[in-house]
This record gives sequence, structure tokens and C-alpha cells, in this order.
Amino acid sequence: MNGVREEHHVLDGWRFSASSGPILHSKCRTYESCQKIRANKPVDAIHLCDLCRYIHTLQLPSHPDMTFAWNRLRIEHSTGFGIEFNPLDALRLVSEKNYIPKVAVAEAWREARQAPDLPEPKVPDSHKFDWTFTTNYKGTLLSDKEGRKLKEVPTTERIDMSKLTSRDPIYFYQDLCLFEDELSDHGVAKLSVKIRVMRSNLFVLLRFFLRVDQVLIRMNDTRLYWEQGTEYILREYAEREHKDAKNLNLPTSILTDPVALSEHLPVVYTHYERLDFPK
Repeated sequence: MNGVREEHHVLDGWRFSASSGPILHSKCRTYESCQKIRANKPVDAIHLCDLCRYIHTLQLPSHPDMTFAWNRLRIEHSTGFGIEFNPLDALRLVSEKNYIPKVAVAEAWREARQAPDLPEPKVPDSHKFDWTFTTNYKGTLLSDKEGRKLKEVPTTERIDMSKLTSRDPIYFYQDLCLFEDELSDHGVAKLSVKIRVMRSNLFVLLRFFLRVDQVLIRMNDTRLYWEQGTEYILREYAEREHKDAKNLNLPTSILTDPVALSEHLPVVYTHYERLDFPK
């Protein structure tokens, strides 16, 4: 894909890479060709345009206005196992089982997405689709040549956040937006991922942030931490949510700053695990 830029860093058998590219276009650019491909079953999705391939894969009535389809962060060991963060896999986890606020905002969003030239049926009633694009995505595990992956194991161990204050040199840093939607000017839904690699450790923050103005605030955070000399990565997942945002009584500067806002949101769910290296 033209316009895609990649940066990487190699350290002690690990390769850290970040790709970034343009926003996925909103209209099919090869409509007749894609229609012919879609008419055949099974659909050979690899020959669809980028937009139609996304729509076919996700089976969602829409996707975020700003979907950075080529943005991805990958952490890969020299043997092949590792973990990746990409928008497609994150959007696969958008579910109608999520709490979806039934407010006028949803109807405004639904009407704004009525697009007759899209290859999929028009957007259904908003209550059947999570128009907030909430995802509990925690990353995509990568296999080595023998099919082995990081092993997910529950743990009581926690990330020592004090170790992140070290002033050691940063060898690799990236901050990528995977997708963002302004919810028809009624708020924001955004998924982003950051990585910081130092000599002694690795830290990743994957954050889904949702703000439906005066209605709902939701934040799903995934943190990964690896320390030099250990054979596992700690992964912590936390969901925060406030379903009565209009009564938070916080200044706009905090409501629009996920870092500051996180301190004011109650934690509703947590999960802690180790990602053990394959033997």
C-alpha cells in the first residue's frame, strides 16, 4: 500500500515494529469489480478493494469514520511468537452484547450512516448494532513456525508502575491511532496504542476511549509489561465506565483528556494474566 510507513527497532532477539498509513477510504473505488467478486461463493476477499474487504470480513453495517487500516504495532521474538495490535482484529470484537445507550444520539448516528452506494445493506436499527464501536480487544497473539503462541495464564502478579519512571534511554517509542469516530459530533470513540522500549523493560498501553456527550464515558485499558530476564509478559486489562456522564461535574479539560479522566471513572472489571513464552 502506497503511503504506508514503517519504523522498527531490534533488541536482544526482539523486533518492535510500527506501521502507519492513511485512513481507509469511505467509498468503494472498484464497485463493479467488487460486485462481481462478491457474487461468487465463497467470496475471494483478497481481490476486493480495501474497503469491501473490511466490510466483508467484519460483517458490520459500518466502520469508524477514521479507520487506519494499515496502522499496526507488532512485538515479535526472533523465533516468531509475539503479539500484534491492529484495527481489523479490534473491530471484530464489536458486539451487540455491549451496553449501548438508547438515546437520540444513536438515531442521529444511524441516519448519518445511510449510504446507498455501500455494498452492504443499510445500517439497521441502532439497538442492533454497537454504534459506539466498543471493543475489549487485548491484542492478537502471533505463532512461531511450529504454531506455538504466548500462553495466557491467570496471575496475581501486578505491573510495578514505579519502574516506568526510570530515566533510562528510550530506544523505541510509537503512538498509533487504530480507529476514531466522532459519533456524528456527539462525542468520540477512539482506539490507540502506545509502546515504549527501554534497555530494562517494555511497556504498552492499548486504550479504547468512548465519550458520548452528557450520556456515557467508557475506557478499556490493556497494559503490557515485560522486564529483561523474564520469560513472560504481564498483561493487565481494566474497564472503567460512568453511565451518567452529565452528573460528573468535571471541567471540559478533564472530560476530553483520557489520562486525567481515568482517575474519575469507577473500575467495573479487571483481568490479570501472564503471557508465558512458548517452551
